[in-house]
Amino acid sequence: NLARTTSRKAPKIKALRLVRIILVTLTIRLKKIKVNRKRAENNTVLCEGDTVQCFLADEFFDKKVTRHSFESITPHLDIIYEDENIMLLNKRPGVLVHEDTEGAENTLIMHIKAYLYQKGEYDPENEQSFAPALCNRIDRNTGGIVIAAKNAEALRILCDKIKDREID
Repeated sequence: NLARTTSRKAPKIKALRLVRIILVTLTIRLKKIKVNRKRAENNTVLCEGDTVQCFLADEFFDKKVTRHSFESITPHLDIIYEDENIMLLNKRPGVLVHEDTEGAENTLIMHIKAYLYQKGEYDPENEQSFAPALCNRIDRNTGGIVIAAKNAEALRILCDKIKDREID
């Protein structure tokens, strides 16, 4: 019996594997498993040479380690000033500040993320919603100083000061 064969080993298996066994049993009940191209039932007996097809949800599998696109970037930044909250950077003409509609990844913000990640000051896995961000922006073909916030509080304060024209 397919369900019993799978669940018989359950006491010897770690909790995560037990969850997988439960998912297999549920998958059988939902008729998401085929044996020899026919839907399997709870009482289906497997024989040598049988072909088993499983149609499983993504939750069944371990999460793959996601790699962030900025991890492979060697940051090239012209840093004018830096402290624990902000960075002042000289943006060269031709440098894209944010991703464009084509999804270009070689942007100033990606270089900032890579720089802070490599310094250990930014880890997206430990952040709830914040990512290093620019407080002001300059067009691609323009050069000048941009302000990058390294934390949410600095971003909020600087954006307010720029909005109120306390910083030009």
